[in-house]
Amino acid sequence: MGALMSVRWFTTGLAVGLAAREGLRAGLDRVVPGPAAIPRRAEEITARWLATALGAPPGAIDSVRVLESGSGTAARARMAVKSDRGDIPEQLFVKLPPRDYLQHVLMNVFRLGTREVHAYRALGPNPPVRVPRCHVAQHDRIRRRNILVLEDLSEVAQFRTVVDTVTRDEAEAVVDAMADLHAAFWGTGRFAGDLRPLAVRTAADIRLGDLIRRQFLGQITGHAADLVPDAMKQRCRIFYRRSAAIDTFWAAQPRTLIHADPHLGNLFFTEGGPGLLDWQIATAGAGIRDIAYFANASVEPVLLRRIERALVERYTARLDAAGIGVDAERMWTLYRAAITELFLAAVCTAEAGERMQPFEVSRVGVERAVAGVAAHDSFDVLAALIDGKQV
Repeated sequence: MGALMSVRWFTTGLAVGLAAREGLRAGLDRVVPGPAAIPRRAEEITARWLATALGAPPGAIDSVRVLESGSGTAARARMAVKSDRGDIPEQLFVKLPPRDYLQHVLMNVFRLGTREVHAYRALGPNPPVRVPRCHVAQHDRIRRRNILVLEDLSEVAQFRTVVDTVTRDEAEAVVDAMADLHAAFWGTGRFAGDLRPLAVRTAADIRLGDLIRRQFLGQITGHAADLVPDAMKQRCRIFYRRSAAIDTFWAAQPRTLIHADPHLGNLFFTEGGPGLLDWQIATAGAGIRDIAYFANASVEPVLLRRIERALVERYTARLDAAGIGVDAERMWTLYRAAITELFLAAVCTAEAGERMQPFEVSRVGVERAVAGVAAHDSFDVLAALIDGKQV
């Protein structure tokens, strides 16, 4: 017991040290001038820098101009580009470190920008799922700045928010897209190579995650607390009380590249089908977690209860058609357990307050997550699975 307590104190120290270090790094990056390979603000992007980043000659771009901008977990801007070259788009979408200091620290601590850069590099020029075309994906290791220069989809795609919903046909199209993504990376050896940053969590990462879960789930008192039944408030504490067992269980399942946050706000729709945005928490994991997360976050619960089994069977069949044999009944059981991942994300987001999401948005997320967990006894299923019991 003494050794275990020592390990916990040590990893807690690592987690606190990580947060302090990245807080200092983010603060210094804001106040200390110095050379940097990556601009910190959209307004700092020059024609020369953009031309170089795009692999074009220094004089290839005449001017760049910010059309509109905003900031959340990352800063975002649409930019107009003036150039005589036909291979340089007239408009681009740029992602940079967030303007808000605490959001900046959060990005650094959880390496959100770095993960997204690695994800776009992994997807490559011919991705298995629709994404904005990535023109530039850069990371500055010293300052922890990241920049993505992406295709501007504003005139060709439809965007929605978490409060919206999808039809059955749209849900099926998203499931097909995710199956194609997962099939392309199923069991890949790249998680030991170029994709290793998306597959590895340090002791500090794990402990910090536990501390955050304990903080938000130990006592659920935020603006959406009334939506969570008392018994579910007790059951969800499994996330920090048995986090190691949960991690071990999911790590034992076949791994692929998963988006890990595929709610409607991170999707877009075009005539050619759905696509995925915002790969900040992309990771190596069980593909069914994406399916459970998307379906329960994005399909109105009454409709979902009628179609979710068919969606899981559709996913299984599409994997099978790609040469990946999985057991449909087992996949259904994993789906039921994986709904808890949406619950974790939705409740923690709501508990964090309006800094993360507007109240009306996070309440919808919690409401749908609670409906899914209640319909499937998801915490009981998860507990049985990590205990090796028959479900």
